[in-house]
Amino acid sequence: MEAAECRSVIRFLYLKGQTPKETFDAMKNVYGHDAPSYDVVKHWHRQFKCGRTSVETALIPGRPHSAIDNGTIHNVEAVILDDRRISIRQIAQEMKISVGSVKNKKNHDHFHM
Repeated sequence: MEAAECRSVIRFLYLKGQTPKETFDAMKNVYGHDAPSYDVVKHWHRQFKCGRTSVETALIPGRPHSAIDNGTIHNVEAVILDDRRISIRQIAQEMKISVGSVKNKKNHDHFHM
């Protein structure tokens, strides 16, 4: 069961006036082992009671999860092509990303190293 679909069902049953226990039991009868846990149902009942209307996952503000995006990949590739003997530490300093980001195996695949 998709998360947004699950939340939509919970919201619908919440708006009908069902308690979290009634919502959980109804979803367990329909979805069986694919139904969300009782704690999840309680959490979303609480969210809707506090005024939340969206069932979509909210974007989390703050730093991005990764410093590696297409622009960074392109820039690092350009630096490497300019100086094939550049060290990982020098790349990290020049690009203002962590040495770990440059060393990361996934990033090596991106950077064609």
